Order: sequence, then C-alpha cells, then structure tokens
Amino acid sequence: MRIAELDSESLIGRIQRMPALALIVCPLPQGRLSLRVAQSVLAELARDPGVVIFCPEPYQAPAAWERKYRLLPLADLPHERATGTVGAPVYLIDGEGEGEGALTRYIAEVKGVCLAADKHPDAATIRRAALSVKEHEVMRPVPRGPTVEAMVLAYKSKDYIAPCLDSLLLQDYPGLKITVMDNASGDGTADYVRKHYPTIDVLESRVNLGFAAGHNVLFDRTRADYVVLLNHDAVARRNFVSELVAAAEAKPTGAVFGAKMLMRRCPTIYNSTGIVMHESGFAYDRDIGRMDQRTATEPERIFAVCGGAMLIRGSVLRAIGGFDPAFFMYVEDVDFCWRARIAGHEVYYVPLAACVHDWHGDLAAAGKPKSAEGEAVIAEREGRRRFMIERNRLLSVAKNYDKRNYRRIWSALCEYDRGRIAALVDHCRRGGGSVPQKVLEAVRNAHSYFRRHALSVWWARRKTQKLRRVPDASYLSLIVPSVHEPSGIGDLHAIVDRYCAEARSPIVMAVSDKGALGPGWHHPEPGEGGQGGLRWSMAECWFFLKSEQPSTAVRLSVVPQPLPSWAELWADGICVGRQELPAGVSLDFRWQLPDTVPAGQVIECRVLCKAFVPRVSGMGGDDRELGLHVCRINAE
Repeated sequence: MRIAELDSESLIGRIQRMPALALIVCPLPQGRLSLRVAQSVLAELARDPGVVIFCPEPYQAPAAWERKYRLLPLADLPHERATGTVGAPVYLIDGEGEGEGALTRYIAEVKGVCLAADKHPDAATIRRAALSVKEHEVMRPVPRGPTVEAMVLAYKSKDYIAPCLDSLLLQDYPGLKITVMDNASGDGTADYVRKHYPTIDVLESRVNLGFAAGHNVLFDRTRADYVVLLNHDAVARRNFVSELVAAAEAKPTGAVFGAKMLMRRCPTIYNSTGIVMHESGFAYDRDIGRMDQRTATEPERIFAVCGGAMLIRGSVLRAIGGFDPAFFMYVEDVDFCWRARIAGHEVYYVPLAACVHDWHGDLAAAGKPKSAEGEAVIAEREGRRRFMIERNRLLSVAKNYDKRNYRRIWSALCEYDRGRIAALVDHCRRGGGSVPQKVLEAVRNAHSYFRRHALSVWWARRKTQKLRRVPDASYLSLIVPSVHEPSGIGDLHAIVDRYCAEARSPIVMAVSDKGALGPGWHHPEPGEGGQGGLRWSMAECWFFLKSEQPSTAVRLSVVPQPLPSWAELWADGICVGRQELPAGVSLDFRWQLPDTVPAGQVIECRVLCKAFVPRVSGMGGDDRELGLHVCRINAE
C-alpha cells in the first residue's frame, strides 16, 4: 500500500489499533537537520497512542524529550519491534555526517520507511509512512553467525553482578554462550549465579588468580570463534556483542576489538574509548572523564583497548596465548594488545558497541561503613594497586619493544623515574601526605622487583619476541612519543553529569564544589584559612547550578592568568555569549540568560575557552591543558 492511498478515516482507525510509533532520529547530537525536523512534528505526534524515539544514545537528545517521550537507544529497536511494543519504524534521514552509517544494519534488519529530513515531512506524512509498511516486510530473521562465548570474571560481586548478567542474556546475538568464573570471592557469588541464572555456566577458583590468570582459565576451555570479556560491574547495550562481531567480521586483520565504555553513574561521560600509551609504558583510558560527543561509527585503529569490555578473535588467542599471569591485574590488556600487534594483527575501537561501567567503584563500596581502620585498608589497597601498575608498565616495556627501541626507551625511562623518585622524596620530606608516599614506594618497589626477577623477565621477552612478524615501526605512530607520566586527565573523582549532579549556587572551588562539576576540571588548589580555593578548567568544562531564587544570569569569577583568553557560555544547550579575558587581571564573567530560570531548576552550563599547555608555551614542565583559573561560580 502506498502512503497516498490512506484516507483520513482509515488513518485514524489504524492509528488507534497500532502500537506506539517508532521514530528513529539519527544522527545526533543537537543541531542536525533530522533533529530539528523531529522537534517540529513531535508536538502533533504526541496526540497519537504514543511515540517511542530511538537515537544513538538517549542522553544525546534534548533534555525536554526525556520528560515527554519514551526514549531508547537505537540498539533496542530490533527487540522492541519483534515484541510488538512499537510499530514499523520511520527513519528520519538527513544524509549528513558519519552517524548515518549506524542506520545501515537497522534499516536492513528492521524494515520501515526512510524519510528525507530536508523535505521537512509533517506529522501526517510520518503517520502515513509508518502505516504503509507491510507487516511481512517489517522484520528480517537474524542469521546465525560465528560462535561467541561471553566471559565474566567475578570477585565479591554477589550483590551487584545481576545487571551485568541480565544484559548478556538480553543480547540480540543468537546462540551466545555465557560463562562466569568466581575468582575465590568467598561471598557466595557462584551459588547466587547458579541459583538465579541456571542457563549460565559457572566455574569456581579456590584462590584469587587475578584478572590475568583468572581469564586464562576461561580461555583454555573455549573453542569459540570469538571471546567477549565484560567486567562484572558493567552493563552492556543490547547490541554490544553483535556490533563487536560485525566489526571483527569486517576487519579480518583485527585480533582485538574494544567497546565504548561509559561511566555507569554518569552515563554521558566516557570511561574508555581505547587505551593510549606513552613510550615508557604509562597507559590510560582514552577520553576518560570527557563528555560523549564523538560521532564516528566506524571501527578505529588504536594501540590498545580496555580488557573490561573487549572481543578477542579465538584463533589469535590460541596462537599467541592469553594474558601474562605475572601481571595479575592492570596493564595486562595493553600487554596482550601489544603482543597481538607484534604477531602482525590489528586492534580496533568499536564505537557502536557500548556499555556502562562502574569505574567509580560505587557498587562495591555500597553499604560499607567508613572508619579509620577502613581508610587504612583502602590506603593499603591503593598502594598495592599503584605498585602493580608501575611494575606492569616496566614488564610490558621490557617484553615488547624490539632491541633497538628497548635500549633507547629503557635508558630514558630509568632516567625519568630517578627524577620522579627524587621529586617524591623531596615532596614527602616537606609533608606531602600519604598519597605521594604510596607512589614513591610503588616506583621504588617496581624497579626492585624488576631487578630481582631479571631472569624471568628476560625469558618472557624471549617468548614474546618469537611471535614477531612485523617491526615496531608498523605501529609506533600509535604510541605517544614521551616518557613522562600523563598529568592532563583531570580530577576524575569530582566529575558528575546531569543524571547525578548535586547542583548548587554558589560553587566555591575546593570548598563547595562537590557534586556540581562536570568534565573538564583539574584537581583543586585549596585556599588558606578556610577561604575558597581555585581550579583550572580545560578548554571545555561543565558545571551545574541551582538557586533557591529565580535566576537571570550566570557569574564566573577568575583570578589573573598568564595569557589572554576568552570564554563562551552555553546554558541548557543554548549559546549565551562570548567575552574576552585580558592577561594578568581578575575578572567576573557575567552572562545574561535568555529566559528566567525558576527557583530550584537545574541549569546545565558548558564553558568553552582558549587553553594553553605550560610545557609547550615555555612556562615550566606542566603538560596539562589549562583554560580558566576559576575561584567561584554563581547563579544570580
């Protein structure tokens, strides 16, 4: 039936009988033509039995949509259509940007109508489009693909593993096998999984083998074409596995494929989009603490990916072995990806495979009382964690570089670490606190470990180099040419987003900023005598304001800075204005809001500014990206 054949009476009758209308708006975020067209027709469509909006990530849509409509990720579309919750989908296409590539598989699998946004379809056209699709054309059977086994290594996670396992059971990939290994939890995790998830295979270890050796037990058992790893405190999107497999099938040279990981508590903020490594082995999650604003949909070649959400090609796993058990935990994923590269394989980041991860550790810490003894345990645990990170970066460097690069980088690495140790000793003598002391002990103990185990390190290097099929030059461009420890990541523990912010006014840096700052802020600089402190922003930063009185303006106070700058405020997605900042002066930026904000309503603010890096600008050794030096923020 053609759209034009539906008269008004037939249209009304069929609308009353149909499920909710599925409107697919992709790509986002705001400003795209498809989004503007959708906004213009949603008011009329709301009179229908219901509208379900699908987009790449729900939080990328305007906040007003969340209050009025059911908003779901595009990954849920096949399931919602198969269960009859929504009707035949209408794809609103604007033909611009990379985001359109994300729709290709969905249009083939869930047939609907594609409407060109540049034709500005109205509500009636969209209704007719949804009703014109023949029922037998709506769904296409999903063919069975390669065999996949999803693995979850559990440790003391009885109280919070359920969402992870539920998300794997709801995957849209047919025939997915799921295996959980309880790594000597001692809290009944294995019994809990057996009781509540009888279709999942469960293994138990009597001793804690660590992340590396624990997964190796699972690796040794599997014969699947692909192995998927998911942390026990992560929750995967419904298409998590299928997107990873699709990328692996499209990239036959790829051995390891990593997912997009978002903060579970702050689901608009990245946990990882792959791993960045400096020459000296310092590795960290790419984009960690930054807002999810990437629009790419195609797999991206990257040096390494996070082991908390990755796919490994089974044939490669069996050829090069699993994780190095000497690492126990931390950096083992970098080492594995590096070894795969040495053997001639590639590593990719897959932006369409997404999960949320409890990076902050809120789930494991929930319900545990705080005490002096507990704080001491946490400090001790942090010391062990830092030691393993320092030790494992040395092991990965020693094992994986070819002879020429190893000699060059090891010499520079040792020289840099001697400087770190001297600086930390001086800092601790001046009362630097427990954290620098733990770092100092970790660096010293890591080098001591390396010297004591030189023979085993040499043997591990020999085994690794036997895998070599390509020179270092084939992937050196993916390694940051620096031996320095990265310092520009920002204050990750201070970050919130609009889903968990404790908005307030005023925000006084280092005094009353907890829970009110989004991404883009460095660690606080406390003031003296209980007075307010300071924070440097990055080139882009967020904060959340809420006042007990109606607000008409936002004021941001900065102290003198070494270079001239400017600042631009966006409030609730609207650009309010831009102002200049001369060097060497204190200044209050004051922006008038376009509308009065009622008392008690949260204002999501984003500031863009001109930033500099002191090391690059010849102003010392600081390699942080510095924007504005802020002391206070107010809603007025």
